[in-house]
Amino acid sequence: MSNRVWIGIGLLLVLVAVAVFQLVPGLGPTTGDNSKTPVSAAPKVEPPKAEVPEVEAPKAPEPAQPTIAPPSFDVVRVEPNGDLVVGGRGQAGSQVALLADGKPIETTKVGENGQFAMVPPSLSSGPHSLTLMMTLPDGKTVPSAQSVAVDVPQAKKGAVLVAKTEPGKATELLAPLSSDSSGDLAVNKPMADGPRAIVGITVVEADETGALYVAGKAAGGASVRLYLNDTLVGTADTSTNSSWSFRIEKGVVPGHYKVRVDDADPKSGKVFSRAEVGFDMPELSTPGSSQAAPQSGGTTTAAQTTAAPAKQAAVTIPSIETATVVRGDSLWRISSKTYGSGFRYTEIHQANREQIRDPDLIYPGQIFVLPKLPE
Repeated sequence: MSNRVWIGIGLLLVLVAVAVFQLVPGLGPTTGDNSKTPVSAAPKVEPPKAEVPEVEAPKAPEPAQPTIAPPSFDVVRVEPNGDLVVGGRGQAGSQVALLADGKPIETTKVGENGQFAMVPPSLSSGPHSLTLMMTLPDGKTVPSAQSVAVDVPQAKKGAVLVAKTEPGKATELLAPLSSDSSGDLAVNKPMADGPRAIVGITVVEADETGALYVAGKAAGGASVRLYLNDTLVGTADTSTNSSWSFRIEKGVVPGHYKVRVDDADPKSGKVFSRAEVGFDMPELSTPGSSQAAPQSGGTTTAAQTTAAPAKQAAVTIPSIETATVVRGDSLWRISSKTYGSGFRYTEIHQANREQIRDPDLIYPGQIFVLPKLPE
């Protein structure tokens, strides 16, 4: 071919290449509103992750250690000669020691049922304080909250006192005061520490003459004060066998009374122990009646006695003055009638303060024991 032909073919190829470049999108520059310049995609940026502090998983709570209940008395039986049997409760598998006046006298093992029983050596005559000490398998010791006061008679016969005490609770009688007593002893919580025998009431009775007889036991050499409705009516010293007794010949009118005795220091007046029962004085038409019932809402144990003939007492009180409130009465009127002066109503109020909350408010049926005033 001639050079002219080759040159023509070359120009044709160049024109075709230019046309293709212009017509194919993306191969050349574009103009106008519809033109777009390709833009590379922006890199994806992940948001920063919040740092979460590591928290330790809560530990499972350790199982609570079971509370060990202190050992306790269920039964304490004491004979007049000092022989005794003791039963109670404690931690199964532990050892329980019985202490008399702080010294161990017997030890036994608590059974799988949580109970124990023992027959300790006999107690000597006189007052004793019994407690328990429990030793667990790990060696830990647990003392009893309770204590039992025991008074063994000197003559090895007759009256025996066994009373259980516990902080915050009234004293509980575990045995009658004497083997021939027909009822229980009225005992309240001791008001002083120590092995001193607790005062107790065994008899409250009235005979057909209208006399009132009250008797009981207390520590040897004690001075016992008798109160009716919180009014002091007499004082007696215990005899050689630790007994005391009062007889009020006249003046106890029919109605309900609170009979109380205190074992108190005759000089300082300090009360060592106290016993109290309720008593309904019968009508004189019911001879030989005798009873004792606890006060409503009280914490004492009632003494229950049977009818008995008139008895002689260590202390005889010829008479007492009482006043049974009737409609229209006032302390001023009662004081005027009794003492010849209404101004002495404060003495009646003070002597019967448990019944009279407000001296302006007294109620029909109330019985006031009137104190004897100095002339």
